[in-house]
Amino acid sequence: MKRNRSYYIILVLILFVVTYSAYAAYQKQKNGPVFLDNHVFQRYNDQWGLWVDLNAEKKTLLEKASEFGILAQEVMEINHLTEAELKRLKRSIFFPYSAEYMRNLQEKELFRETIESPIDQFIWPVLPNNKSRISSRIGRRWNTWHTGLDIAIPKNSVVLAAADGVVEEAARGGDYGLAVKIYHHDMNHFHTVYGHNQELLVKPGDVVKKGQIIAFSGNTGKSTGPHVHFEVRFHNVYLNPENFLTPFEEGVATNLVGFAD
Repeated sequence: MKRNRSYYIILVLILFVVTYSAYAAYQKQKNGPVFLDNHVFQRYNDQWGLWVDLNAEKKTLLEKASEFGILAQEVMEINHLTEAELKRLKRSIFFPYSAEYMRNLQEKELFRETIESPIDQFIWPVLPNNKSRISSRIGRRWNTWHTGLDIAIPKNSVVLAAADGVVEEAARGGDYGLAVKIYHHDMNHFHTVYGHNQELLVKPGDVVKKGQIIAFSGNTGKSTGPHVHFEVRFHNVYLNPENFLTPFEEGVATNLVGFAD
């Protein structure tokens, strides 16, 4: 009898340890850190680097690749670029950083940003700064229904995915201008929309992470100034994005961290 009781106690202890470990792992995942892309560090295809408009910089692909310490062929492959497209390039392309280049950035005290965000909560699609503000909220406006939240921000600012998801649409869409629509399966099947961008950096089918850059902000479509039009939808019902976000007035409390994942 005593032996059976000992086995029972050991079994209960094992179950407790396993259950607690699973719960601790879940809590860590639920409230884990989210890395935010910025104008120095950006993530694409599991690599750190930067989206670059070679036409704006008036540099060749080879010159820029050498600057980052990588081979031009690496850039061609990660962007699925052909020689023919390169000759008439009209979009930004992604340049991964070499390990040495990243170390140099760290020595200059340039870092990426991180926040603590529950797995079931959206983050703001723009980085906090003193030039961003809410210019219009969801509701009736000019005798029509305004379907989302307008965040005024300078042109070519970074636009971030508000949560993990899959890109459903990334194209020019009427009044929305250049817009991205993301499906969030793990967040009650919500969709988010990001409108009026200057340039899109993702395409339909891309899997994106919370905090990943998806576009540069702009003034395309029906817009009176540079801003991001941000929507949260549930089965095509427009919801108030502010119900799923931290108060804008508080901004985003960020901590600077290095490259270690």
